[in-house]
Amino acid sequence: MNGRQYHNLVWVPIFLVGLIALAVGITYFTIGEPWLLDKKANELLLTVSFKDLLSKGINSELHLYLSLLYRFFGLWLGSVGFLIVLYVLVTKMGTALARNSLHSALLFVVAGIYYVEFSFIPTTPFIWLTHIITFLLIVSIYGSIKIKKYDNL
Repeated sequence: MNGRQYHNLVWVPIFLVGLIALAVGITYFTIGEPWLLDKKANELLLTVSFKDLLSKGINSELHLYLSLLYRFFGLWLGSVGFLIVLYVLVTKMGTALARNSLHSALLFVVAGIYYVEFSFIPTTPFIWLTHIITFLLIVSIYGSIKIKKYDNL
């Protein structure tokens, strides 16, 4: 492979990570009952079904609070995805500083996501999405390691 191909291995996977985060964020922000996207895992964590939880008189407005929380999460996730996409477009991950900074931040975030998923919601189908993001991050880091010999050309 040449330097250009390694460079594509660096920025394209991270760009895809940003698009994934943006898409998931928009989904959480716009869907009617976003807590149902992960219904089974959430009900297992809560040890009660949403039907039972929302049917109790004291919880009659709980769906509004859940909507607020998930919409905020969607806004946050979409914003992070948008920032990643913009960062990659502006820098093209062309310097070691740009690559190392974003890789470090994403490694920290992915580790935190894995911790939350495996500690609290191990049955979530979103673990597969986290695996995909991790794979893309590893591919980008691999490209970053390989491109070092082309950095000073």
